[in-house]
Amino acid sequence: MGETNSMSPRLGVLDFNPIQYHAPLYQRLEYRRNIEFDVLFLYDRGYHPAIDPGFGLKVAWDIDLLSGYAHQFLTTTEKPGRAIYRLQTLTRWLLAHDVIIIHGYSDPWMLCAIAICRSRRVPYILRGESHPQSQSSGLRRYLRHIVARTAVSGSAGGLAIGQMNAEFYRQYGARTITLAPYSVDDKRFAESPQVKRSDLLARLDLEDNKPVIVFCGKLIPRKRPLDLIAAVQLLPGEVNTLFVGDGPLAERIQASLHPGRGAVTGFVNQSELPSYYHAADILVLPSEAEPWGLVVNEAMAAGALPVVTDRVGSAPDLVLGIGEVYSCGDVTGLASALVRALRQIEVAGTREKVRRHVARYSLDRTVIGFEHATLAIGEATRSRRL
Repeated sequence: MGETNSMSPRLGVLDFNPIQYHAPLYQRLEYRRNIEFDVLFLYDRGYHPAIDPGFGLKVAWDIDLLSGYAHQFLTTTEKPGRAIYRLQTLTRWLLAHDVIIIHGYSDPWMLCAIAICRSRRVPYILRGESHPQSQSSGLRRYLRHIVARTAVSGSAGGLAIGQMNAEFYRQYGARTITLAPYSVDDKRFAESPQVKRSDLLARLDLEDNKPVIVFCGKLIPRKRPLDLIAAVQLLPGEVNTLFVGDGPLAERIQASLHPGRGAVTGFVNQSELPSYYHAADILVLPSEAEPWGLVVNEAMAAGALPVVTDRVGSAPDLVLGIGEVYSCGDVTGLASALVRALRQIEVAGTREKVRRHVARYSLDRTVIGFEHATLAIGEATRSRRL
């Protein structure tokens, strides 16, 4: 690609730490070079092996998280640094940019960045997962309301990941709202995997003549994987049920599966995930609290039909009109949704229909949202300065 326009605003992205979902976005932004940007990570966790309490084991993502874009760290595991030094570093970095994108307001350093931007009149755009209705109650809910109102009303706008997030920004008076949907490296998940479905199922001692229903994620109570076990037992026909992940419920799930009709894979890293999604006919996300659920994006990019609860944030954007949404905790409702989904996957062209549906929430669409908001706000800021 060509060089960045010297007149384009300088964007700074303040993020928590490198993760598998954001790295492709930053790499694509740099590749397009429509804006000049760099990333400041608050922490360096994510690309060094570390214990993940949800999976219950040491995890390090096996895809490239850092190359292809400019970045630095506010603090590192080896050299955390004194708070005053980090504050000075953060302030200098913020003031070196025309526009800042801040990932939420849950971390003290994010709140500190918001305060600095407001005091020094650096426009900032919020990006996060918040919904209009908080899961908190009492004093915690009241404090969240105060912080959210302050953070949003003082911002130059919000980057909405989806419909519910956009409603949150409207509720708290955002000046502008730009859709920059939650997305994944959709091209990577859409490509034909190296391990074919028949080979993958054979490796798990499963037959290739039954529909494959997949749960992907941490096997923890909040994600309610046991609901899927109970619902599958109510189905009139046999299916293969794969639990792709690990966690404290793994042994209980494995013990509940019929031999030859299901498996718990254990932790599966990023490079291997596409094979499981391409082997899946249906993805189930039975969570009781899921701000978005990026596994839905991943699975749909591979053509798997989604079945999710009404507590999954991506349901209005990705699932309604193509998959199934049921009431969280309603096992009978889940079983009925699975029966309808099983009928649907028998229709020719369903996988391509799913892929076309999720393409509206592609990585390129997210990049365009970042660029549009940055250029619009940056230009307005420069006009005021002139």
